[in-house]
Amino acid sequence: MSESHVVSGLVAKRSDLAGQIEAHRSELVRLQSAVAHLDYTIKLFAPEYDLRTIKAKRTNTRNQYFLSSEAQRITLDVMRETGRAMSSRELVEAILDRKGIEATATVIAQVQRNIIGILHRLEKRGVVVKSTNGSGGRSATKWQIV
Repeated sequence: MSESHVVSGLVAKRSDLAGQIEAHRSELVRLQSAVAHLDYTIKLFAPEYDLRTIKAKRTNTRNQYFLSSEAQRITLDVMRETGRAMSSRELVEAILDRKGIEATATVIAQVQRNIIGILHRLEKRGVVVKSTNGSGGRSATKWQIV
């Protein structure tokens, strides 16, 4: 059994994930109970109120790599300093380099989603423009400050 260290690592990971599932189940039960209590209280004060009309509020998770508005400031700084049109991938790599964050595939994907959202908001405000250049059958979107 030469792979016992692999098996023990997988068992440890499975144990960890099972523990996380159990903790989330407990939290789910607690939250469902709190919602039920609120429903009963609403019905106590307004018996005719249709609880099905209450929509769930979307929760946002903060990006762990940037402080508030930091990603937008860094994006604009990088674009100003280079003075040329850049793809979102080039921007992300420059931003991660500036922040000293290791550029793994997962980190790049997370930050790129954030940066693309920022670029689209800046485009709506007229701060940046998008250009698409077709090259070799592929189109590359580049962004530039106006």
